[in-house]
Amino acid sequence: MRQSQLDLLRLHASPGIGRSVLFKLQRHFGCFSVAASASASAWRQAGVAPRLRHTLLDPGAREFAACRKKMADLDIRLISFWDTDYPALLRTIYDPPALFYLRGRMPQAEGFAVVGSRQATAAGLSFAREVAQGLARRNICVISGMARGVDSAAHSGALAAGGTTVAVLGCGVDRVYPPESAQLYQQILAGGGILSEHPPGTPPVAGHFPGRNRIISGPARGVLIVEAARGSGSLITAEFALEQGRELFAMPGPVSHPNSHGPHQLLKEGAQL
Repeated sequence: MRQSQLDLLRLHASPGIGRSVLFKLQRHFGCFSVAASASASAWRQAGVAPRLRHTLLDPGAREFAACRKKMADLDIRLISFWDTDYPALLRTIYDPPALFYLRGRMPQAEGFAVVGSRQATAAGLSFAREVAQGLARRNICVISGMARGVDSAAHSGALAAGGTTVAVLGCGVDRVYPPESAQLYQQILAGGGILSEHPPGTPPVAGHFPGRNRIISGPARGVLIVEAARGSGSLITAEFALEQGRELFAMPGPVSHPNSHGPHQLLKEGAQL
């Protein structure tokens, strides 16, 4: 890992230093190594609260050393917004992650996102697999969130067709969530990638998942919603897709079924059938 990446990792692992702070530091200093060695007053000039400078982990700090070791042991890569292999479409969204952690690889093929209910019907699961298989056969990478239900069915469909798939997590990439997806996790790693904007070791906190959804739609040309009840996280992904200018698709279902509410509302509002 290059020194600039090590300093970026140290910054990101420090309490209170997140996406917006990293963008401010890079914009002002032009280099994370310079930012990491700058004074608190210099950080103030960059528009960053000086108190955050005092939270910066020492290069020999135990937490930083543990993070570095985990990344080396599991072959986790750090890809920043300023790297050439950062996904081009993700770079164009309103609030792109300053960096993400990657296990496996980020396929170069165009991406399409398939998401939906965790409590999906048999018909919904079957449809998600079928669509993912069709996409994979056309060399399109299937992107989803590895959640129970539709997400897992989409990943499985892409893998069954010999294609590539990427899972975006709301926890560290070293964690399997949900736990019963351990086998699917390994299958995705074999031919695709597992990514997250959260450092290794981060638990699956509920507050991480809405932000995770913008990264599911961000690198995708289009997004398909397969079953979503009122308040479903999949509808947040749909909102991000529209905000990002992605094509939005929805699968209709039985009028009386709760999982049909979200897709039917999206279709009324202009999503493609």
